[in-house]
Amino acid sequence: MTAAVDPLTGLLSAVAMQAMARFRDHNLSIRRSKVVHAVAMSRWMAGVQLPAPACHVGVAGWAIEDLRPTRDTVTCLRCLRAAPAGRVAEAARPLGGQLALPIEVDA
Repeated sequence: MTAAVDPLTGLLSAVAMQAMARFRDHNLSIRRSKVVHAVAMSRWMAGVQLPAPACHVGVAGWAIEDLRPTRDTVTCLRCLRAAPAGRVAEAARPLGGQLALPIEVDA
């Protein structure tokens, strides 16, 4: 016996399934940003899971249409640091997309 799903949860699940298909084997960028993020699943409304930046950077309003799938290599340093050891090589090292800030310390 399967549990009944209310219509709203059913609709949210359908949206999530479509989003998961768009991001399968892809990375993502947000709006017009040139930073490329790894994809991880994140809890959305009603417990439904959606693809999101693996670094958990905020996406204002959860506007799914602002997330763009891309096959470009991951350039987000937070995503690369958070990647499991075996996945870091697959995620690809940044190729100069994000620059390190110079840190000066007075001695």
